[in-house]
Amino acid sequence: MKAINNEIIDINCYTLPFEGEKHFATVIMLPFREDVWYKKALPARENFKEVIFQIAEYEPVILAIDPSIDEKIVHEFERENIIIYRIKYDDSWARDTSPIFLINRDEDKIVGVDFGFNAYGGKDHGLYYPYDNDDNFAKNLLLELCIPSFKRKDFVLEGGSICCDGKGSLLTTRECLLSPDRNPSMSEEEIGAYLKKSLNVKRVLFLPYGVEDDETGGHVDNVCCFLDDKTILLAYEEDETLPQHERSVANYDYLKSLKTLDGESYNIIKMPFPKKMYIKEEETEDLLIKDDSKKRIKDSPLAGSYVNFYMSEKFIVLPQFLDENDKEAVKILQDFYGDAKKIIPVYSRDILLGGGNIHCITMQIPYSSSLSYIMEARNDK
Repeated sequence: MKAINNEIIDINCYTLPFEGEKHFATVIMLPFREDVWYKKALPARENFKEVIFQIAEYEPVILAIDPSIDEKIVHEFERENIIIYRIKYDDSWARDTSPIFLINRDEDKIVGVDFGFNAYGGKDHGLYYPYDNDDNFAKNLLLELCIPSFKRKDFVLEGGSICCDGKGSLLTTRECLLSPDRNPSMSEEEIGAYLKKSLNVKRVLFLPYGVEDDETGGHVDNVCCFLDDKTILLAYEEDETLPQHERSVANYDYLKSLKTLDGESYNIIKMPFPKKMYIKEEETEDLLIKDDSKKRIKDSPLAGSYVNFYMSEKFIVLPQFLDENDKEAVKILQDFYGDAKKIIPVYSRDILLGGGNIHCITMQIPYSSSLSYIMEARNDK
């Protein structure tokens, strides 16, 4: 148990829910870095805008906008079901810098777990520096929303590196969480034990690999996710001539060896990859070059994946790339969920250029009636 904001928090009373359950809201951060997003982030903002407006049709969007972003741009997002907060941040990956929200269903309460963030590798190996605004984003967002914070700043963890079935099984990758650039003094067993204690899950499953060329170092949300507590979706490369194929075989074999907490084999569904993509020359146009951030240059590979989608109780926002497998990705998810969830395809290449995709720019807040004051305060303005 821990005292937070003068309230005693017993983390054992909270659980990490399945993303595909009902949300209170979705957190998104607007892009602005001119060394990451070409044309002063305008193309990226158009992709972000489509995602934001689609989600706002179903649930509130809590939109963080850095103070450096022009007020004229802010006005584009002033509409019903979008709540705007001016909060400082370094880049716009809400999945990785937001708190990880847990829920106490008996008491209908929410807590945000605030882990450390080091831009995917720290000062020497990370994607950008400084990253202190991103490291402080979870704390500042929780203060704005008046949600209690459970601090775990001694452990580096991004939300995109984990996924949960809502029943106590958490999935991650060895490639990411055992990276020496995150928590180098901890073994796989120690990391698993830390996550079980901090997120109150029953077990941590370590998939071998993420996606080749993923600059996050192998986030699980680009390669694999739970569709429900008995079904896992795996991005799988069939072409044996590509390096991702070997990774896919190893991941598939690992998943086949697992059992659910009820002792059943998982239903594993393979999702194809889009054709390998690379940064085009025009997509480097007017990018700023900085010594302390990753240089985005022509012909650099992109880690595109259809698994990097965002889901709620009633919808899935799915990346599209003008690729021959776009429709197949829609069909796979529609066949699985039927009428239970609407599949919303959104073109998202300009998000991918920054190093992630739709799941990476979103973070769900589980539904709790105790958070109704957030919407009430917004409506009073």
